Amino acid sequence: MRKISNEEFNTKYYMYKDMIYNIAYTYVHNVTDADDIVQDVFMKYLNSTEYFETLDNEKYWLVRVTINTAKTLVKRAWRQKVELDDEKISKFSSHEEQQNYELFEIVSNLAPKYKDVIVLYYYENMSTNDIARTLNLSVSNVKKRLERARKAIKEKEIRNG
Repeated sequence: MRKISNEEFNTKYYMYKDMIYNIAYTYVHNVTDADDIVQDVFMKYLNSTEYFETLDNEKYWLVRVTINTAKTLVKRAWRQKVELDDEKISKFSSHEEQQNYELFEIVSNLAPKYKDVIVLYYYENMSTNDIARTLNLSVSNVKKRLERARKAIKEKEIRNG
């Protein structure tokens, strides 16, 4: 178990909570579940004996744990149903918001290997080198996945729009 002070934990929490939440939300499409994942990831962080040489290593570990935790939640059979709730309806208040929501939905429905690189590249502003290190892929593989994901997004946008 990690031995850190409350102050150190608070620093880490406020440094990473938005990133973890955003990644989680792209998988679960639900505020409550994303919040739960943030809590789960920080519990795993506190219970981990992992040593991080740099902040980047720590960040990559948190990203990987977040993705794995979110995927596990999504895989549960009872989570497979799609709900149209007030949160989704409220996002259609303007044309621009509707377009952003539709793009978010397209990204969220990509195959996991494509969604991972898109979320990390565009939403978390990670470089292809950092993504490769985080996902244990080659840089060329990350670039190819980004290329294929962009193509898939464009095709879905054309079909929808």
